[in-house]
Amino acid sequence: MCITEYDETRTFAEQREEGVLVTLIGLVKDGILTIVDAAKRADMTVAEFEAKTGTELKTV
Repeated sequence: MCITEYDETRTFAEQREEGVLVTLIGLVKDGILTIVDAAKRADMTVAEFEAKTGTELKTV
């Protein structure tokens, strides 16, 4: 990638999404949210959430 091809807005959005997912995973692992609630907050199905995060979390 050339420096002229850098898209700051897209990069920021991707980093923000990653941060939200990391936070949601932590809340699920701590028992504060269910995986169903976390997936809803991420606007995903449970299967999409698990695939995107690379994690299979216990559904409560």
